[in-house]
Order: sequence, then structure tokens, then C-alpha cells
Amino acid sequence: MEKKLLALSSVLLLAILIGCGAVPDDTEPLPDPLDPSTNYKVEAPEEVVNWAQYEIDSLVQSLPIEVLDREIINLQLTKSLDFHDSSTIDLYEFNFKLRPGDLKEDATFDLDAEGWILSDNNFNYSDATGMEQREGQLYLLINNQDSELTSLGIRRAELLSDQWCEDLLAYYNYPRGVNFSATEEEIQTMRKYWEYKPEWSFTMPSDKGYGDTWSVGLGYAHEWGLGIPYEFISYDSEPSADLVSLSFENVIRRYYDGFSVVSLGGFYGDNDVEPDFAVNQYISVTQPDCETSRGISVGDSVEALKTAYPEAIAYDGVWVYAPEGTNRSIMFMIQDGIIVQIDMADGLDGQYTNPAGIEVK
Repeated sequence: MEKKLLALSSVLLLAILIGCGAVPDDTEPLPDPLDPSTNYKVEAPEEVVNWAQYEIDSLVQSLPIEVLDREIINLQLTKSLDFHDSSTIDLYEFNFKLRPGDLKEDATFDLDAEGWILSDNNFNYSDATGMEQREGQLYLLINNQDSELTSLGIRRAELLSDQWCEDLLAYYNYPRGVNFSATEEEIQTMRKYWEYKPEWSFTMPSDKGYGDTWSVGLGYAHEWGLGIPYEFISYDSEPSADLVSLSFENVIRRYYDGFSVVSLGGFYGDNDVEPDFAVNQYISVTQPDCETSRGISVGDSVEALKTAYPEAIAYDGVWVYAPEGTNRSIMFMIQDGIIVQIDMADGLDGQYTNPAGIEVK
């Protein structure tokens, strides 16, 4: 029990974003030939060189300065990582320089002796996990699928370690630990674990045409959102990580007025016949007409809570119902003796996505 309660202090993982593009028809070729008097190291197929030029052009378009010229000074394959469907992510060590026009006095670029802006420490690029950094070697990421090459953008690495590469693969939804060879029996065991159970659900009045009430609970979430009566506010998604990445591809958060849900999607046991299998892992509620299976809702008193859930105990200002034999729990936040928020969670023994504290909008 103590282990479950200590897990309540977990925080939300940060979502991270990265962009990738496509080669435009009017890609500018590199100056040819490269000046042999330089120390340039460009050892890459022409298509990779074009992608490198494209990434530079994309950067130039975003800069608030005039760029008179641009040159690749280093482009060579360093490492190749196994990826989806027998494809690879090829890491090309990458350096370039830009010749600026007249710079304003407040320009903050470091220039070399000839007045070029070097890529080494002048531009922010993401690391393996998507966090921006200004120092470290640049790598051009090329996805090679049956000799069809696509850029996944540019990343920085202070040290190209095995851990950095594993983090990069996890960011692109392919952690090395994913077990794609799970047996049908193992898949069905996971499905059974996530079966919908009324005890672990909220019920609310609904006018969406699916009956007078609608229920949303932990577990199987197919079509779960159709009858929710509250105003939809926003949605976000991020690649899964840690334990959840062994079974699910992404973490999805949906926000309604006073009602928020963390779901897990992209189940690796999905097939072409059945609908996608998604599950709800965490639900947070401040709506007073949204009840637990024992009839408790926001606005009820602590006395009513203790009557309905005599097993619940107080812990650091929160009443918690966490029966033995399950990782699930219901948390009742109290202010001045009144319930102001109710959270329902699965997986408190090592939270998959650390959703405790999800903001109810």
C-alpha cells in the first residue's frame, strides 16, 4: 500500500516535438566541385547531399538575416540504426557554414576568421530526446527504406553513445525493447487485463444520443469518447516510453471541460480485422455530475466518501481507495471537507506514463 501511495507524487512526462520535410523540386545543388584546398569531408550519396542542402535551406529561411552563401563542410556516415520494417536510420556527421550579409549590431552569431557563421555552436537543434541544445556534433538523420531516402531532420549529440541511439529510436516509436513477436496467448492476456470494469469507471448524464448516461473507465477505450457531454478543449499525443512502450506506441491526452483522460494507443497486438485497441490509464474529474460506481462525485462531503468507501484512507491531504490485489486506485482531493477532484489511475506500482497531477481544464 505504501508503495502505491508514494507513486502518487509522480509528474507528467513532457511532450516533445520534431519536424521533418520533403525534398522540394527546386533543390539547389551544391557548388561543384568543392574546393580541393579545403579540408571538406563530403562522403555521401548525392541524394543525402541534397537532403543536407534542403535542411540548410530550411534553416536559412527561418533566420532573420540575409545569407549570401552556404557550404557543407562535413557530411559522412557515422552509424546506422535498425528501424521499422527492415529500414534504417543512418546518422551522418554534419557540419556547414553560412556567409551572412551585413549583420546588425545586436546579431549574436559567432563568426570564424573569414566572417562565416559555423554550425558548430550557433544554432539550437534537438538532442536524442527532443530537448534543444546549442553544443555538440550535428547529425543528419536519414531514414533508408529499400534505398528510398528521407530526412528525419538534424540532431545534436555531445557523445554518440549507445544510450543516445536507444533514446533516439525510442523517440521515433521503436524502442529496442519492444516485443513484436508476442504470442497470441500473450496478446489476449494483455487484452484481458485491460477489460472494461464498471467498478473502475465514471458515469455521467449524456445527451449525445447514445442513451441517458455514458461511462468512461480504466481499460478498453474503443469509442469511449462518443457520449461525453462536456465541452472538448484539446488533445495531444507523444511517443510512449519506459514500460508502456513494450505494448503501446503512443500516449494520448484528451481534455474536456472538467474531465481529462490519459489513453494508451497503437497497441502492438492490433491486426487488420479488429478495431484498434486503445486503453484508458488515467482519468481526472472536477464535474459534479460525474460519479464513481459507488455514487461519489465532486461536491460530496468526506463523511459521504467514508460511507461509500470505508476502505479509503487519508494520505497527505488526499483520500485514497487502493484495494490490495490490483494496481488501480481512486484518489479524492479534499478542500474544507469537500471533494474537489477525483482521479482514477492504473499502474501506480511504477506508473507507465507518470500521469499523476494531470491538469483538468
